[in-house]
Amino acid sequence: MPTGIGDNWQTITGLASELKRCDDFGLTTASIAMAFICIDTMANLNRPKGKNRVTRTDFIEWVDTYLEGHPDQPYKYRGKDVYAARCAFLHTYGSEAELHKEDPKIIKFAYHDGGEHKYNPNIDQSLVLIGAKSFVNDVLVAVKDFLDKCKNDLSLGQRVEERLPNVLKHVPLPL
Repeated sequence: MPTGIGDNWQTITGLASELKRCDDFGLTTASIAMAFICIDTMANLNRPKGKNRVTRTDFIEWVDTYLEGHPDQPYKYRGKDVYAARCAFLHTYGSEAELHKEDPKIIKFAYHDGGEHKYNPNIDQSLVLIGAKSFVNDVLVAVKDFLDKCKNDLSLGQRVEERLPNVLKHVPLPL
């Protein structure tokens, strides 16, 4: 959380905590959905000044800038692959989106509950099996890197902070 700025930043750390909790409880589907929601939220906060809504391009740019897997992983994230996977997962609970039909070079994601991604282009260059645990970890690291950039880039930090009040907050329900 950037220092010297308000409590609104708890919104981001709260979202990251929710993602981590889903993963800790072994809720693979919920973890994947929350990871995509997290990326969507970060892309929205990161969008250029004066741009009123987040777009596919913002999502892809955020992924290409911040989402990196472990160097030993056989698949390296590409924004267009992750965006198409997000659309397929969140809109159809599947692996194929309209973008895959439009561009066969966009890689489809399928998921398993382990850590290592499985990708062998010699077997199938259009499919990667994403290890959900690694994906969640990679998204959490990307969020941390984004927050670090917000600390060090005053303009970005200010722009993000101005948008934080529009992000959902968790409030306890009084009993």
